[in-house]
Amino acid sequence: MRYMILILVLVMAVGCSGNLAVRSESGKVAGKLVSGDGQKVGNVGLTLQPLDNGFMTTLQVAEDGSFGGEIIPGKYAYFVGKSVAKNADQAIKKVDPMFYEANMTRTVTVQPGQELRIELK
Repeated sequence: MRYMILILVLVMAVGCSGNLAVRSESGKVAGKLVSGDGQKVGNVGLTLQPLDNGFMTTLQVAEDGSFGGEIIPGKYAYFVGKSVAKNADQAIKKVDPMFYEANMTRTVTVQPGQELRIELK
């Protein structure tokens, strides 16, 4: 019985000793979301999907196109979706559907304290 417990403890220790990635500290990020012609895009959700480090997060974009929140630094693909704003249904219809899902050619590198400008073009 002692040997079985010892073997179980060793198996658990070996199974749990893999390389664990160290997560970076999150930081504040702020920015503006604009269309390809520079017009503000507001009342949508801006989703950032990590390509290397971090977690998927959705930031609410205000009517003036501004957004902000906490995020782990790294490279992200982005897309937009419906937000929690009252006129979200109308706002999302103004965005080209090609921006409704992530695309690896549309990426942004995020650093804490950085002011981002994301253009939907």
